Amino acid sequence: MKPTFLLLSFSLFFVFCKTHSYTTVATPMPSSKMLVTSGDLPHREYSVLGFIESTSTVERTGVATENKISSLKTLALNNGLVRRAESMGADAVINVQISTNTRVRHLLFIETTVFVTGTAVRFK
Repeated sequence: MKPTFLLLSFSLFFVFCKTHSYTTVATPMPSSKMLVTSGDLPHREYSVLGFIESTSTVERTGVATENKISSLKTLALNNGLVRRAESMGADAVINVQISTNTRVRHLLFIETTVFVTGTAVRFK
């Protein structure tokens, strides 16, 4: 009985502590005139409109594939960050950072969340 309990405990510990890391891409909307960059624009003068953020989440059985995570990043970037920047009157989003978090929920489902942050700016 004790070896079974230890094996079960170890298995649950492994399931709850498992993390994944992916290298995927996020594609800005081709029809958008918004400039989106992970860096600064030292050659352009601009005024900062504000910090903006967006998330996109999927919950499913099994770990999300790289294609699914890539589409989540694109969704969070275009439907979240770019649209918020446009609503503020921004010309660009700079210092864009994308991070992914994967966690187990309810012992069966794995939730993958993509966080996208950046700074909305207007050119002078």
